[in-house]
Amino acid sequence: MYVCKFGGSSLADSAQIKKVKALIESSSERSIVVVSAPGKRNRDDVKITDLLYSCDEAASKGKSMDSLFAGIEDRFNGICSGLGIDPGDLTGELEEIKKNITAGYGPDYAASRGEYLSAKVLSTYFNMVFIDAQEVIRLTADGRVDVQSYELLKERIADGKRYIIPGFYGADPEGKVKTFSRGGSDITGAIAARAAGAAMYENWTDVSGLLMADPRIFDNPPGIREITYREIRELAILGANVFHEEAIAPVKDAGIPINIRNTNDPDAAGTVILESRNPEDIPVAGISGKNGYLPVYVEKFMLGRYPDFTSGILNTLGSAGLSADFIFYGNDSITFLVKKTRDIDGSRIKEILSGISCDGIEVESPAAVFGVVGEGLGSRAGIGAAVFTALAEKNINVRFTSYGGSRVSFLAGVDEPDFMEAMNAVYAVLK
Repeated sequence: MYVCKFGGSSLADSAQIKKVKALIESSSERSIVVVSAPGKRNRDDVKITDLLYSCDEAASKGKSMDSLFAGIEDRFNGICSGLGIDPGDLTGELEEIKKNITAGYGPDYAASRGEYLSAKVLSTYFNMVFIDAQEVIRLTADGRVDVQSYELLKERIADGKRYIIPGFYGADPEGKVKTFSRGGSDITGAIAARAAGAAMYENWTDVSGLLMADPRIFDNPPGIREITYREIRELAILGANVFHEEAIAPVKDAGIPINIRNTNDPDAAGTVILESRNPEDIPVAGISGKNGYLPVYVEKFMLGRYPDFTSGILNTLGSAGLSADFIFYGNDSITFLVKKTRDIDGSRIKEILSGISCDGIEVESPAAVFGVVGEGLGSRAGIGAAVFTALAEKNINVRFTSYGGSRVSFLAGVDEPDFMEAMNAVYAVLK
């Protein structure tokens, strides 16, 4: 059986929802469905979740949220009418939600009601059993998945019926509604897939899978047919908008593949995320990168004798609200890449690290990092050479690099002004 998660774009209006119903009914394997709140119908539209956050903000300040909530009511009433469902069926639910938001139930409760109402409406339209995520998904105090969620949900789906579950939220240790981070419906789908022992976790959205590179930067990058969990992880760290990282862990542990597919183009195969793949034909899965970093170069003679040195710097940066996204090591030195902000410059960073016992700290000129990611990097000769050659031909200097620390990624740092040209040069020889 398959667990299917449908995103906000797939549920934006009744026309989209009818497509979803056709997909569900086209296969008896699709027996558990996880839904998001209705998304944008057009570029100028507002997501239901954003309206709900605004309602909570207004209520917390003692302001009226009537006009905001009216927009939510109109949206769901329109969806119901378009699906042939009596809008009056939601009247009681909407009244209670408005009352609770006004009473100060908080932003997590407010934001979760988009998914809740979506699942309520669609349980009727799809003829599926509604399961409230608050009853079966447990989150720790810091918002992570509690392993008891798998058993709680497994018990509820044991009778073999077809079920629909709202995504994005569960319950904290006290039983109150707790949301995941944005995009958290992907996590709910992964929890459901693991609990059900699904053969596949289908994640339906508005794109036909993942692309080798960012289409906003590169012209018509090719689609990725297969990619591994660890390739996804590396690309996400490099800034690629690929898949919610926390949604990978539940299914990865159980060996359940994820199939990213397009609700508007259901015949497209999409991208399958799985434990392993044969890299012979396609050694490189993708290329991505980030700019806007300040390299912090720290010298410490016989660095290897001080095992706590690196963590001491990271903790000091962390206490100032900073973090090092990437770290490059030498024998007696380390370079930390710290993200630039309006309030952070080289002198401020040196001030923050002034208490560190070292032989010297230098904050260098701004840099960017890009990475080539692929299961074939460790076995295919010539990939590293092709990257360096492409950069050399453009007279682009490589300031720091990491090759071999990960079996599936090759990182390179360049001057910030060279970032786009470097990415394009490397992409041209690897695509």
